[in-house]
Amino acid sequence: MMFETNDDGGGGRPDSSESSNRRGMGASLRPSSAARRFLLAVALLLWLVVAVRAQAYDAPSRLNEVARVYSLGIGEVRCASPAEWQADSHSSFQWGYTNVRADYTVLPPLICDGALNVADAQFSAWQRALGTLVLVHEAFHLRHWRFRRNEAKVECQAIVYFTEAAEKLGASEAEANNLYPYALAWHRWLTQRFSWYRDRTCVIPPWIPPVP
Repeated sequence: MMFETNDDGGGGRPDSSESSNRRGMGASLRPSSAARRFLLAVALLLWLVVAVRAQAYDAPSRLNEVARVYSLGIGEVRCASPAEWQADSHSSFQWGYTNVRADYTVLPPLICDGALNVADAQFSAWQRALGTLVLVHEAFHLRHWRFRRNEAKVECQAIVYFTEAAEKLGASEAEANNLYPYALAWHRWLTQRFSWYRDRTCVIPPWIPPVP
């Protein structure tokens, strides 16, 4: 999932009349030195809060190395702690989100743990498959291509490159193939439940059962 934010955090640009009003007020009322110092102090404090928050998330090297294969080297994948994810204003995107303007992805603990432990059978197969699938999905949101804002095209790429990504994360070829049916199930559930994730032109690789 992805979203866009404006740098000013205001959700959009002010209209021309509002901008004109602000310029007019600035021209007629000159702030005092004390007021200017106060405004500068507030701006610095806000900048520090944003900087600290951006640095708070862990950014595992393995997840970023794999994600950058599909994002073509663009962006950063961050893993939130349970407390960070609960406090995140965008945690309503249950499996993670990508800020396509600032080029970063934030993933919840469930997804990060699944992707980081793709070869560890102590973690459930569905969690490992979902973690891998979501990581690749968000990597294609980070990638600067014409479909980066198209959920259907991005999800198609995620399922197409699933087994390759699982191997890059540390799974063997057999393990990646065994996880693929879980990824297919997640993909089918998502595309059937939410039509905007469905790309009718997507060519999904078939699952090949292991030979006894």
